Amino acid sequence: MLVLWIFVGAGLLFALQRMIYIRFWDRGLRLSLFFAEKAVTEGETVTLLERSENRKLLPLPVFGYRYVVDRNFMALTETGAKPMVMRRKLALPPHRAVVNRTAIQGLPRGVYTLSQVRCFGGDLFYTVDLEKSGSSLSMLTVYPAKIPAKRLSLPFRRLLGAVLTRRMAQEDPFQLRNIRPYQAFDSPRYINWKASAKTGELKVNQFEYTTDEALLFLLDMESGSLEDREELIRLASSLSRLFLRRGVSVALRANCRSCVSGRPIQVDSGADAGHLLSLDAALAQIKLESSATESFPAFLAGLPERLFSEALPVVFSADPEGKNLRAYEGILGGRDACFMTLGARKDAARGIRIISWNPEEGEESA
Repeated sequence: MLVLWIFVGAGLLFALQRMIYIRFWDRGLRLSLFFAEKAVTEGETVTLLERSENRKLLPLPVFGYRYVVDRNFMALTETGAKPMVMRRKLALPPHRAVVNRTAIQGLPRGVYTLSQVRCFGGDLFYTVDLEKSGSSLSMLTVYPAKIPAKRLSLPFRRLLGAVLTRRMAQEDPFQLRNIRPYQAFDSPRYINWKASAKTGELKVNQFEYTTDEALLFLLDMESGSLEDREELIRLASSLSRLFLRRGVSVALRANCRSCVSGRPIQVDSGADAGHLLSLDAALAQIKLESSATESFPAFLAGLPERLFSEALPVVFSADPEGKNLRAYEGILGGRDACFMTLGARKDAARGIRIISWNPEEGEESA
């Protein structure tokens, strides 16, 4: 009889603990997942922090969780890459917190979120599987990798020369800056006859410039392979850094949409210390999906004309046939511009400079 009562008591205890765990296993249970950094650059190490806390007297002999590190437009690109699934299994004593750190390296450009969070548990005898879904709001921005400044020296100098030439060629005749002695290359229409008569030698007027040192980066995310377009994004980011250090304003437009807001990629002109972060954030959000990309000629035609008068346009394109170059000449013919292309050099109309970039070696020709 005693043995029978022992079995009955054990059965009741087993049923009681099972009922308690089914009802209370997730009470006071907290799981926090977040990135230690808000933003990093391609190639840098990212730290994931996982904090599990059991705020009750009931111990959790088995506790596990699974979550997904997902680039929220990864599945919509041609890569077909799968999200990264992370798993963890541990025991949580009463009123105890456990923190795990996971280092991840080599995340490509993009915006990442932690999603599909699921917690798992069981009773003291592992006879029941308990499950709970959760969510995480942590977000990580991975900026484009930077091309070394030494490799960019030639295209940087050529673009800077084009900016300075454009600026010096546009003077405002109503904004007098200085009066200086006449030189052989000066136009007679700039001679200041009144000042010349007073000094007995020819003097010419110098005027203020009507334009600042400014660039307008136009990204073609329609043409070329996925690798080509990623290279153009890195090239635009790297050149932006060099020009902003020089004090040249940079604006950005692209014929694609943001993977975060769904709006067209657009950053207004700026040259302050934080402007590079704004440009890199926009470049990180570029969504390389065909349905999110507009035809480049239609994109050019829809841009406000004032943008081209305020800054020197620089088109980044991997178009192998040169159709975007012809589209630019047809839509905005007569305006100075520079084309950063991948591969062979294309013939261009007067006023358009071609800089051909080789991702492996640097600038090929210009």
